[in-house]
Amino acid sequence: MAGREPMSSVDRAWLLMDDPTNPMVINGFWIFRERLRYEHVLAVLRERLLVHERFRQRVVAERGAFRPRSFWQTDPEFDLRAHVGRIVLPSPGDMKALNSTVAQLLTVPLDLNRPLWRFTLIEGFGDGSVFFGRIHHCIGDGAALVRVLLSLTDESAEGARPVPDPAAGPLPDRDTLPPPTQAGARPGAAKLPADREGAGERANPLALAVRGGQMAGRFIAVLAKLALMKTDDKTAFKGEVGVGKVVAWSKGIPLDDVKFVKDIMGATVNDVLVAAMAGALRRYVAARGDEPEGKEIRAMVPVDIRSPDDTKLTNRFALVYLPLPIGIADPIDRLFATKRSMDAIKRSPEALVTYQAIAGLGVVSDGVARSVRGYYADKVSVVLTNVPGPSQKLYFAGKLLDSIVFWVPQSGSIGVGISIFSYAGQVNIGLITDRGLAPDPDTIIAAFQEEFDRLLCLARLREEQGDGSAESAAHGGSGSN
Repeated sequence: MAGREPMSSVDRAWLLMDDPTNPMVINGFWIFRERLRYEHVLAVLRERLLVHERFRQRVVAERGAFRPRSFWQTDPEFDLRAHVGRIVLPSPGDMKALNSTVAQLLTVPLDLNRPLWRFTLIEGFGDGSVFFGRIHHCIGDGAALVRVLLSLTDESAEGARPVPDPAAGPLPDRDTLPPPTQAGARPGAAKLPADREGAGERANPLALAVRGGQMAGRFIAVLAKLALMKTDDKTAFKGEVGVGKVVAWSKGIPLDDVKFVKDIMGATVNDVLVAAMAGALRRYVAARGDEPEGKEIRAMVPVDIRSPDDTKLTNRFALVYLPLPIGIADPIDRLFATKRSMDAIKRSPEALVTYQAIAGLGVVSDGVARSVRGYYADKVSVVLTNVPGPSQKLYFAGKLLDSIVFWVPQSGSIGVGISIFSYAGQVNIGLITDRGLAPDPDTIIAAFQEEFDRLLCLARLREEQGDGSAESAAHGGSGSN
């Protein structure tokens, strides 16, 4: 039926993960040093966002005889202006006012009777504007949504589309992602190389059978590991979560500096950033009067499993559980411990196992799905994601896009979300925390910057003095936090 289609089990699973205290909504904003014009924003959205039918569809539920189902159905009363608000930032229009306003906006529930997204043009931010967006996770995963959102941008101010004629004809429909070569749509999502095993053995059925038996054994081992995971160590990040959230974000860190550290240390960009964040979380735990020594907390990490030819606007990612070694004081030891954990995940079929498990949640009752979600959310303290973005500055509605920040949603009892995004040679960290558990996320952001600076300093020492100097410098360095 035109305008109505079944929701995939994976997309429905993310819909069912909604919680009054932790809605499954991706939040983020774009900062501009110049003022955006509301009508120009509407024009771009109409021409480039609404070509994706999903943004004109609402979710409808149907209680079947055997199992509940959900559908995407075109909203007969869809109005673009109802999804694009416009507010003025309270005086004095500075970062503090923006922080407070964003924290309020992201706690407002999306209207389940309408398509599950909303944008807000925030005016009065100095001489510029902020374009704040909220999109429910059931529409698509982070990699897919970033690709869609960046397709709204241009490589120059001249590339912006003019305001369309109000009498323009009906919108075309598109149910696929913009091509990667389109202006602005260049983010690459990190993929685990594991689980591609056997790709060169398709012509050898015996080899495939042997490999299949080996993989089946590994899948069973992963299932057992996930089922037997202990509850995460008790820290300031574990506890009952509420509706109130607090947000913070970092200034840009030069991506070249991160690459320098990873090259000198023999790690990856992700290893370096995650290790620095683990150090920041360690500092926060210690500052709250809790002893971090020997402790380890888990992060739930989304992993893109989309194949290169998969262009559907949907969820194609799995979840893996990454230990964050907050109990290790030495920054180099912590980096190598992080690298070992990351490497182990890359060799494991854990991502594919969890993807199938998520799909399974989408075909069971709401109560069962939420019970399973709660069980696994209790095993972790943090959600952590990293989405690489475009390498060059972009324009939106004719204005230069200066900075990009977003916040990953948490599920159930998880009180901390950490988002890493690179844009135009800079890495930005977005941090969202439960107000009752960690009311001052800006201190974690500051600690992250200090931890990264320590790694950068040690990497420069290693380059100057030769192999081994970084470790000795770290052991003789300042403090354990």
